[in-house]
Amino acid sequence: MTSEPFVSIITPNFNCQEHIAETIDSVLAQTCDDFEYIIIDGVSNDGSIEIIKSYLKNITKFICEKDEGMFDAVDKGIRSANGEVIIWINSDDILDKNAVKNVKKVFKLRPKTNWISCRNSFIKKDISFSTIPYLYPNFIIRFGYAQHRFWGFVQQESVAFRRKVYIDSGGLDKKSAAGDYHLWVKFSKIAKLENFFIKIGYFRSRKEQLSVKNREMYNYSIGNLKNRNYSFRLFRLIISAIFLPFIYFKTVFLLKKNK
Repeated sequence: MTSEPFVSIITPNFNCQEHIAETIDSVLAQTCDDFEYIIIDGVSNDGSIEIIKSYLKNITKFICEKDEGMFDAVDKGIRSANGEVIIWINSDDILDKNAVKNVKKVFKLRPKTNWISCRNSFIKKDISFSTIPYLYPNFIIRFGYAQHRFWGFVQQESVAFRRKVYIDSGGLDKKSAAGDYHLWVKFSKIAKLENFFIKIGYFRSRKEQLSVKNREMYNYSIGNLKNRNYSFRLFRLIISAIFLPFIYFKTVFLLKKNK
């Protein structure tokens, strides 16, 4: 980690003792050290604070105080960050070992790029796997169609963005049950979401997640479409597959630059 980082990694935590160590280990295992690591804890009572404290010498900033929920914690972390680019990884997910290296290269070599979405990656029943980057036209996000019953969600773990875009957008709705969804809508009004064939974070499926535990509240928060139309999800897959060779070779060409 560096004193003047290009990338800031933000992890919110509350009572995630089971997975927080694995999350921190994945951050500290990065193949590029041009980053700072900020953890914000909402005063956990399950032992996860003690786990975080055991890593304090390798954490740039640790904030432990009462908050209004996960999105308040993330907002607090981003606003206190020094990096130009933000990676947000939750305390039950893990970061790909080359995430910082590849994200840094993309944003350094493409100064007009402000917001990227990469390969969707998952952990299900302790098995990790990655799919392709899905295309999200800005109008799909802007008009609220990037949700489960239409085009599909933008995966938060596969996203990185410039801190300036976050600040300019107004940031997270800290009281929303679907803060990330609403943040992407805000971003779509001022920045274009670009795709690259790299991996950033892996989303871990578990019952305790906010979007799973409070499904009705989450759906209400996003104004969930009443009628399911999964044919658009299929269309998303087809379009993304058609553009996959372009995204792949664009990424390979970019990552080979200035080696």
